[in-house]
Formats: sequence, C-alpha cells, structure tokens
Amino acid sequence: MTDDLTLYYAPATRAIRVLWMLEEVGQSYRLEMVDIWKGEQKTPAYRAINPAGKVPALRHGTCAMAESAAICAYLADRFPAAGLAPAIDTPERGRYLQWMFYAGGSVEPAIMSHVKKWDVPAFHAAWGDYDSMVDVITDALGRGPYVMGERFCAADVILGSIVHYAVKFDMLPRRPELTGYVDRLETRPALRRAVRIEREHVKRMKR
Repeated sequence: MTDDLTLYYAPATRAIRVLWMLEEVGQSYRLEMVDIWKGEQKTPAYRAINPAGKVPALRHGTCAMAESAAICAYLADRFPAAGLAPAIDTPERGRYLQWMFYAGGSVEPAIMSHVKKWDVPAFHAAWGDYDSMVDVITDALGRGPYVMGERFCAADVILGSIVHYAVKFDMLPRRPELTGYVDRLETRPALRRAVRIEREHVKRMKR
C-alpha cells in the first residue's frame, strides 16, 4: 500500500475531526473538496467511496473508508509513531476503544436529543440520557487532563471535537472540567492548524 492519503472534505462538517487527526498524525495528505451543497456527496462516484453519501471519507492507497471515528482509529493504528492509540496488547486499549465508540454513539446523540427535545425514553435510547452522559464525561475529564489520563490520543480528537463544539454553542454545561478540557485542546498545534485550514475554506465558500 502506498502512503497516499486523501481526505474527502467539506468545511463546516464533521470532516474537521479527520482533518485534525491528519494534522496530529503528521503525514502528508491531500484534501479533495466535496461540494455537499451541490449534492456531490450523492453522486455514484462518491458513493463508491462512501455508500452513505456523507463526508468525511478517506482513501489511503487502495483502502477507502468512511465514519470519522473509524477513520481516526485507522490512522492511529496505521501510523503508530504518532503515539495516538494504546498498543493492541495493552490493558489501556479496551478503555480507549470504549471512548472512541462512546463519543459518537452516546455523547453526540444525547446532546442532539437534548437540544432538539426528542422525546425518547432513556430506557429505549441506546445513548441513555443527557444528564448521565454529562456526568460520565465530566468525571472522566476531571481526572484528565485527557480522557485517557495524561496521554492525548485519538479518542480526544473524537470526544474533543464534540465537547469543543457543544460547549461553544451552550449544548453542554460550562463545567470547569469541560471548559478546561476545551482550553487544553485549543493549545494543540495540530488543532490550530486544522482550524486555520477550515477557516480558509469557509472564506472561499462564502465568496
């Protein structure tokens, strides 16, 4: 497999998670713009890469894949020198995978159900309830500085991108554990580079 990395990207979407992850990994990559406002994500050519017709997607040599958490997990494992995932044979690996899946599978839908006032009983919702979710992440981040403790990892890219956005737009309470986490993430050079790239593309989009 070659190390050619292509991120299929649209600004102001969840694709920024993978953009941030690529900057953390430190490998060269190419951005392939997908104009989701013109429906390019629904074309047969793009659906061959991501059948769901969403961004982001990643191509790495002959590998094509989608889903931001899956992509970040793949990149962390494919480029272990970046130190963004515990090794497979370590006890920390299980908790790391838990956070990778919990962030997208429970944190994000719990926030959306709360904000949109979806009437879904917690007993039937796979994500549980909003208040319990907030307590879970507050407890973990209170023992931080990152979700796995002292070590920043790919789970912080996924969870951090959600918490960063949700705190900014008051979708999560401004508890010190959460705002402190956001502040720490914002000091990371890779996130700062990703945000600059994102802003440039947003500007172009508005022209």
